[in-house]
Amino acid sequence: MKGAVGLSVGLFVVLYCAVLSGADGAKSRTKPNIIVLIGDDLSPREFPSYDTGVWSSTDEEPTDKKHFRAKTPMLDKIAKEGIFFDKAWATPICAASRGMLMTGRYATITKWWYNFDYGSWTDGNGKVGDIVPLWITSPLGIAHLATAAGYGTFWGGRAGMKDVNNLDKFGFERGIFVPAPQEFLPSPLSDFQIVGAGVDEDGNKIFVNKDTGKVEPGARPQRSYTWRPHVLLLNPPNEDEQLVYYPNTRKTKQAYSRGTFGPDVDMEVTKKFMETCVEEDTPFFLYATSRIGHKAYDFINQKTDTWPPTPNLSWNASKEKYTKEEPVISKRGGKYRTKGINNGGIRRHVEYLDYTIWQYVEKCKELGVLDNTVIIFSTDNGTKGYGKDSKNKQRGPHVPMFIYAPGMNMTKQGRSSEFVSFVDIVPTVADLMGVSYLLDGYELHGQSLYKYLFRGAKKHTREYNFSYQTRSTGHKQLIRGSYVMKDGGDRWYDVSNEKRDLDSYPIITNWNKVPKELRDERDELSKVLDEFDVYETEHDYDPTANQKRKKRK
Repeated sequence: MKGAVGLSVGLFVVLYCAVLSGADGAKSRTKPNIIVLIGDDLSPREFPSYDTGVWSSTDEEPTDKKHFRAKTPMLDKIAKEGIFFDKAWATPICAASRGMLMTGRYATITKWWYNFDYGSWTDGNGKVGDIVPLWITSPLGIAHLATAAGYGTFWGGRAGMKDVNNLDKFGFERGIFVPAPQEFLPSPLSDFQIVGAGVDEDGNKIFVNKDTGKVEPGARPQRSYTWRPHVLLLNPPNEDEQLVYYPNTRKTKQAYSRGTFGPDVDMEVTKKFMETCVEEDTPFFLYATSRIGHKAYDFINQKTDTWPPTPNLSWNASKEKYTKEEPVISKRGGKYRTKGINNGGIRRHVEYLDYTIWQYVEKCKELGVLDNTVIIFSTDNGTKGYGKDSKNKQRGPHVPMFIYAPGMNMTKQGRSSEFVSFVDIVPTVADLMGVSYLLDGYELHGQSLYKYLFRGAKKHTREYNFSYQTRSTGHKQLIRGSYVMKDGGDRWYDVSNEKRDLDSYPIITNWNKVPKELRDERDELSKVLDEFDVYETEHDYDPTANQKRKKRK
């Protein structure tokens, strides 16, 4: 797979159909179930397992005060029994990271360079589009591979794909989403949304809280993904429409209220899908893109750009069990009485992700499939106010990554300092599913972790981490090797000695005063940067590029 030349879309359609009709498309419980959970806007330092000595407070400032520290007993357990990586990279912003994860490719192929910078292309009817669909540039996405391998596929949480009306083309069988304003109309069942209301006398846009009718300075168009959420179902059972608003049954309509918490709805629907797959003797692939971690408007307390409250949780250490307090939100119009919820903050979001992972583990236990399930947890980019959209050092692309596979004889446990990238997930999943041969001749930038995790390989094959960021200041590339790192500000750092905070690396100001191995690695990494420096020349999608593209690492 490494450095292979891409094949045509047409060839892969033929290959894809052949696999679906063959033995590898058959249902099989011998193939491991796979859960990929992605949190939103959270750096490694927010997770106690990384022991960075510093984390974020409620106002985005760094702190070492313990009352701001999240408690993550489930991830702590996974960090010991599974593996977690301290050199995992995505990109500094969400859409580009998701493009990498779902395709195993950098933006040099996908054209998903940045939020709202997705290249352009001309379809078969001569129509020019300003968003290049991932299924056009990358016909073998992560869900296409799963379907070809005979998996039931589910996509839940935040779509983030800017093309919700074509979600079926990403290859997923079913899903549940909180669509962003630019993606789909809001749910008619919830007034928890910020809407545009014209402009003021100075020409500034006015935004209004539809629930209270009040103008919200500093807000932006959005709808709730937490309380009384806007939820969209993809291909729900017993429905004729592809996209249906939740709640859509008598039972769910009766339960839906201001105390309905979006991530709980996601989990409820996802668990039912898991049950169906096990009943049908079909392995499942879950791609859960949670919005937990993302700052937003708090409709309960009318606060802009914060981490909204979550339901109260408690942990019983002896039983290794979470208990959630059932939330109640009464009254209306912005004046609420609440019970069973906290005051929010980033640590509460980290803790709810830990609870989410615990729920997946417990459901797998209940279904009797935990010993044949792989759970991958990461986030899309760094924390808001620290790493998200940052060009500074590795703060933007540096993400946590945990992998847990009890019963599958992982040969690595604990902390790993191997280089890992979001593009590595596709080939790793393909190996786990037994369909890696489908990627022969298909250009990937990812390198499978399978042999490192399950076959005793001493090292992962990745030799560096690479990322990119496009802003008004231009397109920047970021890269890190064993000795040196270049950030989005074109500064080079000495990373030969890891720092506890994963951040305080010394800047290199005089290359003549550093060891030769640092200069040598800089020269090698510069060659990689030159090879991928195609933003100006290959920004848009060219359907003939597969035949013209040179081999890449």
